[in-house]
Amino acid sequence: MRIRVVCKPKDRRFPLAYRMMISSLIKKSIETVDESYFREMYYYGEKKNKKIKPFTFSVFFNDYKIEKEEVMINGQVSIILSTSDYNFGIILYNGLLKLKSYFYKNNETDSYEIDIQRVILEKEKLINDERILCKTLSPIHIKDKTNKPVSIESNEFVDGLNYISNIALETIRGEGLREELKFTPIKNIKKVVAKEEITDFKQITKKRYIYIEGYSGSFYLEGNIEDLRMLMQIGLGFRRSEGFGLIDLV
Repeated sequence: MRIRVVCKPKDRRFPLAYRMMISSLIKKSIETVDESYFREMYYYGEKKNKKIKPFTFSVFFNDYKIEKEEVMINGQVSIILSTSDYNFGIILYNGLLKLKSYFYKNNETDSYEIDIQRVILEKEKLINDERILCKTLSPIHIKDKTNKPVSIESNEFVDGLNYISNIALETIRGEGLREELKFTPIKNIKKVVAKEEITDFKQITKKRYIYIEGYSGSFYLEGNIEDLRMLMQIGLGFRRSEGFGLIDLV
């Protein structure tokens, strides 16, 4: 299930480290419709639940320029949300329709507000082949067992991709990968570094930003068709529910 949200910042300002703002918007949308479902997904008792989530997203700006820590936007912002969980998708969809606008404060001095103009259910592309040509809509982040980012040129990249894909599928559908994934990057794939402002990271390290390494571009992905279909819906790699790993067919 894919949802496109078209919105516009009220004063044309958008944070350069925007992924946590969109994560907050998603949480608020769910909580607005079903508070018990929200608490079940994001909390275990009074503690935050770090359970793997069944969704990912990406953000696109139209007619913009970057100024210091902000994006100045003359056009619109499009958010693409993708999930394998129909119930989650419907709750999110209805919540976005209800909100209409969203106010976000990411620290003591900075705040942002967006108007939600349209919420659109998009038609999903069908996968009927064990080898598909894909492109990233948000960077794919892979790390090793020590939490260090893995280079796409290393054999550890495919190992890490299989490891997290297996865990994600097992958590979401109750069954891990049916076949090992093969990942073949195309020449246009490149490394990107995203700067994000995450509360837990700031509290632990006393640093404002975390820098997350990922890869964007085109690649071939091979595996079991049912695995590929679900991975297309939930994304690839780590930090998917924080706006990484959304892919599409070329």
